[in-house]
Amino acid sequence: MTERQVEIIHAIVNEFVNTGEPVSSQILVSKFRLEVSSATVRKEMSLLEQMGYLNSPHTSAGRIPTDSAFQFYVNSLSDFYQITISQKTQLDEFYNKAAMQLDQLLRTTSHLLAVTSNYAGYVLSPMALSSIINHVELISIAENMVLLVMVSGSESVYQKKITVPKKVTQEDLYKISRYLNQRIKGYEIADLQKKELDFLMENASELDDLSDIAALIAQSLIYNPPEQELYLEGENTVFQKIIESTPSKEKADYLIAKLGDKNFVCEMVNRVKNNSGVCGKVGIEIDGDYLEGVSVLAKGYSAGGRDVGTLGVIGMNRMPYEKLIPTIDYGSKLLSKFFNEKLELNAGHEERQINKNALPGI
Repeated sequence: MTERQVEIIHAIVNEFVNTGEPVSSQILVSKFRLEVSSATVRKEMSLLEQMGYLNSPHTSAGRIPTDSAFQFYVNSLSDFYQITISQKTQLDEFYNKAAMQLDQLLRTTSHLLAVTSNYAGYVLSPMALSSIINHVELISIAENMVLLVMVSGSESVYQKKITVPKKVTQEDLYKISRYLNQRIKGYEIADLQKKELDFLMENASELDDLSDIAALIAQSLIYNPPEQELYLEGENTVFQKIIESTPSKEKADYLIAKLGDKNFVCEMVNRVKNNSGVCGKVGIEIDGDYLEGVSVLAKGYSAGGRDVGTLGVIGMNRMPYEKLIPTIDYGSKLLSKFFNEKLELNAGHEERQINKNALPGI
């Protein structure tokens, strides 16, 4: 693709995002100051249409960008936009007011992205698989049902219901949780999977007749860990815009069903994300022709140098990319900073406890 064609794609996408109307060669020449004639621009637009980047509506002489054009645009600009001082100040104030409560922070981050984009903002909580285990708690919620609560080193909280084969008391669960905590604290679930279950149960005789229950709970935690929590806000706005912009009711219903499926959304955004920068996927790049017209922006955030979660925006192609790309990028940095500070705080607390226990008479 020539530099002129790249310039024309950028101009057409920008104009279409702003107006929603087909873009003519006259508009490109006059508004974007292309240093060529309208005839030359029309020729280039015709070539871009043949290449699959533009469509020509029957009722207009102008062109509209295809999913491929939006994909090209997002890829070429993901490292271009920088956050403005006013955006940075606004985001800093927002995170300072979040009171550093994890659940509130993730929920309000998705709200901020939804408001900024006027589409759906999302945050995927840290993955349990790569989280360092601080401790687990077991709570009896029915005769044969146990609630497992796992707290990570970054203070993320994961919950999972486990069905057990016989009735257990809360006192039984205290005994099992003490046994497990002595063996799994400080490990990642992924590391425990490599060690296999025998590592945890080799001294389970002290649990007497609770050893089978302890093995079942440990197996459920290690080999079927809690799922990521999806914080999603603004999805109804996306659904309404799908209905308004999709001529086929069958296609609109399909899109709404797919984007309303939590498991599909989690899998989709984890596939899109890129930790080195804000990554975007458009339409056919996401799920073939089925998601035509839909755009997803994503970036991962980290803790302790490890990828732990994702945030971004789901919407239609006409999104304010120039605002969203730096907002998502800076939001990722702030979430990473939050989780790293939590890890450092907990590491410092652990070190103080070790030093305290090592002192005689204390």
